[in-house]
Amino acid sequence: MAKLLDLIAKIDQMDREDVIFVKPEWRPDSEASVFQLTEDYRVPEEARALGYEYFLEVDTIQQILEEFRSRPDASLNERCERIIHYATYDA
Repeated sequence: MAKLLDLIAKIDQMDREDVIFVKPEWRPDSEASVFQLTEDYRVPEEARALGYEYFLEVDTIQQILEEFRSRPDASLNERCERIIHYATYDA
């Protein structure tokens, strides 16, 4: 079982078309998994059946993390909290 924080740490190793799905509540330690949307851009049934909710596309997360290039000392937890904030309020 992966945590959201673990997946964020490995985000650059993922395919840009991958999508992260997270079980509610969205926190750095929430259970998370990676899936791809269906051909018609829907949530895969497997993700839904396992209780995951759409979170963000890997490509979007990578773009958000660009903000931290000027703050290399930012912790992984800070980065994860920023991504959660974006997913909650801006996506």
